[in-house]
Amino acid sequence: MLKVGLGQSEDIDDAIEMVLQNVSKPNLTFVFSSSCFNPHEVYNRVKEKISGHIIGGTTAGEYTSLFKKPKNNTIAIMSLESKALKVGLGVGKDLVVNPELAGKNAAKESYKNIVRDPLLAHLIYLGLIRSKEIKNLNINPFVSITLIDGLSGLEEPAMRGILSILGRNIRIVGGSTGDDLKFNMTYQYADGVYNNAIINTIVAGLKMGTGMGHPYKPTDKGAVVTKARGRTIYELNNRPAAEVLKELLDVDSLTPEILSENPFGLRSSDIYGDYIIKSAMRENPDGSVSLYSEIYEGSYLSIMETDRETAIESFKKAIMMAIGDANIEKEDVGAIVIFNCILRHFLKEKLKINDVDIIKEVVGDVPVIGFNTYGEQGSTRGGAIGHYNQTSTILVISKKVISQ
Repeated sequence: MLKVGLGQSEDIDDAIEMVLQNVSKPNLTFVFSSSCFNPHEVYNRVKEKISGHIIGGTTAGEYTSLFKKPKNNTIAIMSLESKALKVGLGVGKDLVVNPELAGKNAAKESYKNIVRDPLLAHLIYLGLIRSKEIKNLNINPFVSITLIDGLSGLEEPAMRGILSILGRNIRIVGGSTGDDLKFNMTYQYADGVYNNAIINTIVAGLKMGTGMGHPYKPTDKGAVVTKARGRTIYELNNRPAAEVLKELLDVDSLTPEILSENPFGLRSSDIYGDYIIKSAMRENPDGSVSLYSEIYEGSYLSIMETDRETAIESFKKAIMMAIGDANIEKEDVGAIVIFNCILRHFLKEKLKINDVDIIKEVVGDVPVIGFNTYGEQGSTRGGAIGHYNQTSTILVISKKVISQ
């Protein structure tokens, strides 16, 4: 029920030709391209030869299962073809002007474009009446793929806009687009080329699942956020944040390397008690500390650490989380899409870890595409939806339709 075309190359046309060896009329195509390419040329060349919806964006590195390791200066393409796969695409423009409104607009448009399909309603109905297990009654047919301008710094309010329309039961996965660490401008693809935008794509019809994980575990060190606003911590334990953090890490200066190796962890309040990562960006002249995501006063932040075994096992668990969420077996996996933090990529390089090898060990030889992001959107096991750091969020797409 699912055909997958996969390509990756330093040449746009070569990547397209690789994809077209396995599909003819795809429903949905992911395009993740290096910022070394002109994004308008990328989109136009892909659209000229590949039918269906196109989503994606510029990256901080691209990878597929065609190569052993992530690459730079390439274009990675995955096309999905299935009569059962339904797609609703929405764009929220002017993200910086009003991020919450942009999120709402993207969500409304994507929902409007998918609920029109009568076949989808029939498949959902069949899936429900054929359920033989109680857990199948919790069927959630929709997954929302959310791509956000990674230089906006506004992922959280944009996500709040999406959730105000789609509700908190929607499964969300995605990443923030990059530009190879130039920090100049990122682009998003959504049947066109955008920047300063949020793209929301609702997909349904096939069994799908999402997962997320990070390579860190908590230490016994931490502090309470006593003064904060947005993405800046001013005080920890009623003292200047940078001063306290240096003491916790036993360092004289907060270098990017030190901050990325020992991020903050915030424990979720649900029954799972999972930790989500809040990465510090820099120390500011006033003694505050800037983060890559929002933080709230009263939060207890643990100092996190990692090792090679923890990093490998956490990624395996994230894959299995997505497979379980799809309610399928390993052999039913048809394709995998990964949104991987650029900081996690640097850690993998240091620890000599390869995500593609881990995926093959867990599920075998399945088509994989992904890109290194400037932040990740996802859902924890307890259902907390948000914007995360130093994390991988994963979309598993099954060969099976939702009615099976």
